[in-house]
Amino acid sequence: MRRNLLVGVVVVLAVVGGFAGGWYLRSTGLTPGSSAASLAVIAAGSLAPILPSFISAFVNATPGVQGPLSAQLYEGSTAAATALTTAAQPYDLFISADFRVIPKNLEPPTATVAQWEVVFASDPVVLAYEPSGALTGLNATNWYQKVSQAGVVLGAPNASADPLGANLIFTLELEDAAAGQAGAFYGHFFAGAQGALATPTAATKLVTENAMASALTTGVVGVTLTYRSYAIADRLPYLNLSAQVNLGGHDPTNVAHYGTVSTTELSGTGTKGVKGAPVLFAVTVPSTAPNAALGLAFASYLLSNATSPLWAADGFTPLAPAWVDHPAQVPAAIGGFAPNGLPALPSYLAAFT
Repeated sequence: MRRNLLVGVVVVLAVVGGFAGGWYLRSTGLTPGSSAASLAVIAAGSLAPILPSFISAFVNATPGVQGPLSAQLYEGSTAAATALTTAAQPYDLFISADFRVIPKNLEPPTATVAQWEVVFASDPVVLAYEPSGALTGLNATNWYQKVSQAGVVLGAPNASADPLGANLIFTLELEDAAAGQAGAFYGHFFAGAQGALATPTAATKLVTENAMASALTTGVVGVTLTYRSYAIADRLPYLNLSAQVNLGGHDPTNVAHYGTVSTTELSGTGTKGVKGAPVLFAVTVPSTAPNAALGLAFASYLLSNATSPLWAADGFTPLAPAWVDHPAQVPAAIGGFAPNGLPALPSYLAAFT
């Protein structure tokens, strides 16, 4: 009920405040009786329980636009980026749960599918769990001991397809070091050395993030490490972790600390190493978008002051102002800002991309 009320308030503010909030209604060029333009979105799997409400609010406030669920795809950000490189890809906007995915997979010199990204919110990793006797008394100090007990199964996405899988590994590695476990904690869940290709042990079950809530509530797995927003959206019991391990800080000190851990992912016919980094969500409108103008209008809405309360209510921490990897390439339509109006991604973060 609280979120529905917030949606209503935001729609009113957006319509009344318009451009002052960084978003304004644009004419779609449609005439009465013509077919409505359809917004097609591809986004991180963790946004599946969250983004449709943003799309509905935008559609309700924008005449001549539709946003059907059939035109929305939610999957691991890496897999989603791959889908955008296919011929005649159908999506007007992409939101990644990892600010590194768009520059590395879609921008030059790797590809020309995107020319810019706006990094707009952080979202820390939390421990989501299904309450049971084994987890009684769980807290931020003893959680590594509780989840390592016999019979507790950790649900984990595939790191090679989904940045959440890599972030789960980074959190385990950071907690291993913080608790002085010398590899024993990480080794309980993944075989092999830290930083190498992670092979699940019997204590770990690979589950896609879209299916994780169901796996938890049905007892298929007992715990997982996921984004706070996902836990809130699916009403999962969760434990906040310290900034030392939750990948939620984006200041230079925390970023340097997160970069001390790594993992290896499958990439094409080979492998690639990936370092730990803060969880930062980013948005772009593909240069191949069928309806780029509509994608830009929706991106502007998502980045507006009017929607910040909704992102915050969902567990995100909106960045104010947002960061851009290539300021000169960002269209003026984004948030009503002129080119170069948004600050560049800090150099200590740009080094990861």
